[in-house]
Amino acid sequence: MRLIEPNRRPVGKDRFQMLVDQAGKLLKLDSTDEHAEDALIARFMRGLDNRFVMLRNLQHEGTGEVFPLILVGPAGLVLLNVSRAKGFFKAKEDSWWEMNKSSHKFGPARPNLLRQSKEYAQKLAQILDAHGKSHPEIIPILVFANPGVNIETSNPIIRIVLMDGVESLIDSFLKSEQVLQETEIDFLSDTLEMMSNPVKAIPMGEGEDFFGRDLLLTEKKAPRKLPAISIPTNLSLPPVEEKLKFTRKQWLILEVLLGLTIVVLLGAIIFVLKFL
Repeated sequence: MRLIEPNRRPVGKDRFQMLVDQAGKLLKLDSTDEHAEDALIARFMRGLDNRFVMLRNLQHEGTGEVFPLILVGPAGLVLLNVSRAKGFFKAKEDSWWEMNKSSHKFGPARPNLLRQSKEYAQKLAQILDAHGKSHPEIIPILVFANPGVNIETSNPIIRIVLMDGVESLIDSFLKSEQVLQETEIDFLSDTLEMMSNPVKAIPMGEGEDFFGRDLLLTEKKAPRKLPAISIPTNLSLPPVEEKLKFTRKQWLILEVLLGLTIVVLLGAIIFVLKFL
C-alpha cells in the first residue's frame, strides 16, 4: 500500500487560537487519535498490496479541519474514521450512546461518531463533485483502535470495526468485487493529493473527471517576463579602427587582399559562364 501524507496547510487564525494550538502541541493533547491512526496504518501497510493508496491529513478546503484516513483501491473509495475512545457504547441505526461511569446508564454520546463518519464521507463527495470529479460511492467505516472498548450494535447506519477485526476488514478489501480499475485509482488518488497540495496542483476546472480527459489538455503557461533593462542612448562608440587597433600599414594590406579576392571571384565567374 502506498501512503500519501501531505503537510497540513496553514490556516489564518487569531493570536489566541494560535496560542491554544501551540499549548496543545506542547502538552500533546491532540496526539491520541494520531497515534491510533499510526497503529492502524501500520497494519494496513502490512496487509494491503500496492494496488491500494491511503491518504492522510487531507484538509477541508478553506478550513483547518482534517479528513480521516481515505483509502482508494479496487474495493472503491473508503473513509476510515479512527477513534481512540474506550468504554461501553451502543449503536442503534444513527444513534450513539455511551455508558456513564458513575450511574452505569446509557445516554447520548457526543460527538455522535456514526453521524460524524457519514458527514465526513458526504463532505468529501461534495468537494469532489464541486471539482467535477467522478467517483464511486464513498463508504464510511468507524474504526476503534483501543482494545478496551465494548459496543452493542443494532443495525447501525455504517460499519463499525474493532481493532481485533482490522485483519478481517483488510481481507474483505482484498477479496471485494472490483469497483475501480488501476487507472481510476491513480487518477482519483492524484486528484485528492492535488487537493491537499494546491501549490503543486494543476488547476482543476469544472467538467473534468479523474478518468483522464483533463490530463489530455495542454497546460497553459504564463509568458515569461523579461527584466526591464535601461539602455543609455548617449553612447560614445569608438570608430572601428580604434577598436581593432590596426596600424595604417595593416589596413593597406587588408585592402589589397580584399581587392585580389574580388578579382579572383570575378575571374572564376567569367570562366564558368564561358566554358560551361
